[in-house]
Amino acid sequence: MLTVYNCLVTEHDLRLVGLAAVICTLASLTAINLLHHVRRSAGRMRFVWLAVSATATGFGIWATHFIAMLAFSPGLPNAYDVALTFLSLVIAVAVTGVGLAVAASSDRAHGAALGGAIVGGGIVAMHFTGMAAFEVQGQLVWDPALVIASIVLGTLIAALALPISLRGDALRWKAVGAITLTLAICAMHFTAMGAVSIMPDREIVLTPSSLPANWLAASAALASVVIIGLALAGAALDVSIASANGKLNNSSA
Repeated sequence: MLTVYNCLVTEHDLRLVGLAAVICTLASLTAINLLHHVRRSAGRMRFVWLAVSATATGFGIWATHFIAMLAFSPGLPNAYDVALTFLSLVIAVAVTGVGLAVAASSDRAHGAALGGAIVGGGIVAMHFTGMAAFEVQGQLVWDPALVIASIVLGTLIAALALPISLRGDALRWKAVGAITLTLAICAMHFTAMGAVSIMPDREIVLTPSSLPANWLAASAALASVVIIGLALAGAALDVSIASANGKLNNSSA
């Protein structure tokens, strides 16, 4: 993993890497918290909370990836294909939504693990779709061993995250599960980034309609606002539920 370490330290702006990690952690905490609301809900509200949780998770994966890509400094002109960038967001939300639905519908650890593995698959699919959107004046050369390692890490660590987080309603389980999910996203991303080398090629011309880095920054910022909003909504709901339960206990005492 020395290659991954060198990629992270020498080819990335560590300040933006830190920001990506913060956004990723916030998104993971939000997703796990909202997943508990999914399990407590029924009927239409179950679907609503699932959609909100999938949105938080998908946007978090997407924002982490592209903020980290802004931190990546290949030293060559680069931009992002608009259609593939948008598709990567759709994939992140849709696939992780399926994984969260599987985890929420099962009362057994293996069901939650399967759901987590599907979420991990969404992390992987989002990353490589996002990399397909990356246009640079050079040829991308991939190290197959590190590509496989990134896929395994993302899938297996995510498969651990959801069973841990659904072990109970206590804050410690939610926190450990969220940290594990954050680790899955970050380990997958930076291992995969360590797998790619860029061979400069001045004959390659960037697509005129591609998305410049400053527009990508604005998009990632918008995604971060969505995540923060969902986090605040989830926290407010928790406070409301706790207050209602307190009143109910007092009245029955």
